[in-house]
Amino acid sequence: MSTLHVENLKGPTSGANANKVIVPSGQTLHAAGHVIQVVTSNKTSQTQITSTSAVDTGLSVSITPQFNTSKIFISLSTLGICYQTQYIIHRLLRDSTIIYGDAGYNNNNYWMPINYAINHLDSPATTSAITYKTMAYISNSGGDLRFNYNGDGSAHTASITAMEIAA
Repeated sequence: MSTLHVENLKGPTSGANANKVIVPSGQTLHAAGHVIQVVTSNKTSQTQITSTSAVDTGLSVSITPQFNTSKIFISLSTLGICYQTQYIIHRLLRDSTIIYGDAGYNNNNYWMPINYAINHLDSPATTSAITYKTMAYISNSGGDLRFNYNGDGSAHTASITAMEIAA
């Protein structure tokens, strides 16, 4: 194996490919920190959760990393509303493994908004397909959580994005 050392790469200054450095089809440029792929999934329905055990919220995304050294950056946000005094526990999972969790608390006996926002950098060390999903539950029976709630009884569009980042 040989190594080519260069200080700068510069494309031609004129023509159809002016100011472009082209990586031919079938070849891969692997530079640490660059985004290799982005996958987004949307959820347009509301999920009602009254369980004290974790249940799927219906928000998930699947990605197949190209390199086992890649990092996967997960970003999601959505709205919710809950009723009754309770903790609301929200989890991010890689397949069946919990990789992030957060909680909210409603200390009132009326409906209260709950906002979910997660930004998490994962190191899955695989080139197999991965599914990232969220699960949630409430801490006491009699409570009610509406995941992906829009305020008028309908749901808004929630999304979850997985970005493969070269390491």
